[in-house]
Amino acid sequence: MAAVSVTNPAPTFDPDYFPARPNAPLNAGRYKILRKLGEGASSSSWIVHNEHGERGYRYLAAKILTVDATKRHSTGHMRELEFLKEIEARNDTDYLPMLRDHFFEHGPRGEHLCLVMDLYSTSVSALRRSAPNKALPPYMVRNIVMMLVEALVQLHAMRIVHTDVKLDNLLFGNSLYPSDDGLSRFLESHPAETDGSFELDGESYPILKSQPIPNGHSWDTSAFEAENVIIYLMDYGQAQRAGEQPTADCFGAYALRTPETFELLVGRWLFHPDEGEDWSLEDDHLAKMIEITGQRFPVSLLERAQRRKDYFDDAGNLLHISELIPVSLETAIANYKVPGLSEDEIKRAADFIRACLRFDYAERATAEELQKHEFLAGAFKC
Repeated sequence: MAAVSVTNPAPTFDPDYFPARPNAPLNAGRYKILRKLGEGASSSSWIVHNEHGERGYRYLAAKILTVDATKRHSTGHMRELEFLKEIEARNDTDYLPMLRDHFFEHGPRGEHLCLVMDLYSTSVSALRRSAPNKALPPYMVRNIVMMLVEALVQLHAMRIVHTDVKLDNLLFGNSLYPSDDGLSRFLESHPAETDGSFELDGESYPILKSQPIPNGHSWDTSAFEAENVIIYLMDYGQAQRAGEQPTADCFGAYALRTPETFELLVGRWLFHPDEGEDWSLEDDHLAKMIEITGQRFPVSLLERAQRRKDYFDDAGNLLHISELIPVSLETAIANYKVPGLSEDEIKRAADFIRACLRFDYAERATAEELQKHEFLAGAFKC
């Protein structure tokens, strides 16, 4: 077991992650680590310089998986590499990541799978949070949702189900520094920042701050400029193959088990469940789903639910919450008085969200059907 000690008590380092540091080599010196882009539950991402790359492909992003995630790949419980290879092989995709290389790197705790991809920028979630009302203009929302839907159409054609669609996993393209020279100057003036250090097996490493590449877009980007915004659907660590036995039991957080359209438009979660004295978080989440969509859970659907008796009686009524207060999606959107969103657009947005929220998946709109929805008809039309 690798021994870890942290010299600054504030930051921490989990030795399951790869202990990267600036200028360290990867893949026998083919790549050089420059600075940290970000970190997730099972990986960290880094800007790397391709020491042997062609001009225009010298700066890339290396996603380095944890030891545990690497082991789950070897056992088939994570299939990100498999799916990224399939996306790469198609060579005609839009809004999906492009795998450039992959290899294994040895660390103190074991092997780390490294996935090298094009360099992307910050997330749609970060842009939304930068807005005063935590929402984006309707014209930008339509464009973003259209690109997301098109990405899903392509994935579903390959029988790949993402399962973790959320604003944090929608990244902007690197449009601000498209050239090697421009990015090189930016990195020289914005070097890697540290937040303490840690010692691993007697060797000292810096704890590096996450520094994603800025995208050059602002929350109030004009409709004309918004047409140049390109997003990519990232992170396939939880992705599954349609029609096959899932390799995980649970997908997504409570508030994110909804289309992201509502959150982008109004700056709030569509469902925000709370615990009470007599009901659980799950009880309230189910109640809010019924209140906002106006649906009931079909008995045929509940019969397939392993934990039905924890939440529903034999007639399909909630066990622990009897009083429901219906609120239509139209009303829920209108209550936030979104600038630039007319009554007709509210109806179209609500209908789009409603099509995604059918309790019975057989009745739910497919990505191809959503492509043709009238809510997206105005996308990329300033």
